[in-house]
Amino acid sequence: FDAPGPTFRHEAFPQYKEQRRPTPEEFKPQVPLLRELLERMGYPVLSVEGVEADDVIASLALTAVGAGRRAVILSSDKDLQQVLGEGVTMMRPMKGITTLAEYDAAAFERDHGFPPESVPDYLALLGDAVDNVPGVEKVGPKTAAKWLAEYGSLDAIVAHAGQIKGAAGENLRRALAWLPTGRQLLKIRTDCDLSAHAPVLPALDALALKPPQTQELARFYQQYGFK
Repeated sequence: FDAPGPTFRHEAFPQYKEQRRPTPEEFKPQVPLLRELLERMGYPVLSVEGVEADDVIASLALTAVGAGRRAVILSSDKDLQQVLGEGVTMMRPMKGITTLAEYDAAAFERDHGFPPESVPDYLALLGDAVDNVPGVEKVGPKTAAKWLAEYGSLDAIVAHAGQIKGAAGENLRRALAWLPTGRQLLKIRTDCDLSAHAPVLPALDALALKPPQTQELARFYQQYGFK
């Protein structure tokens, strides 16, 4: 779960996610109930202050790979695709939660023309309206992918900004001072400190599914009208 409070992204850019609608008041009291339900069902629940849930998921995935395991991320979040690589795949919901498609780094590169580790560079050029992160004005997916294919990285694009012609080149040069911050905001962290939440990490044993607490679950279901 996302932990309450600001993250390192808000510290770097106070306007981060500023335009999003406030969380509905009737939803807020349901979150701790959902956490309680999951824990009663045997699922470990993690929240890490100062980062977002995606950062924790990515850190867990690479921790698993480092421990000799295979990590599978279940998510429709495109930002998490930057973590795809050796030992890390995604299962993406294609139709509700009934049809899933496995996605790996090779499939990503076939679709986009650049590797998953270049996603933060790509997103920095595009910006992210959902998170209120500006990019290069009027630069879309095709132009961003073309620049990455030609120059290889955002740093190389910046280094050759003077050679890029037309309005796109002018807009790129106007955004040069911002782009490193944009990339920082859109790059998922993979080094979250999970030790306070699961002391045995990176063994991962603390994250194993536990037996459900059947008596507590029965009381929970009765209390909240589950059928």
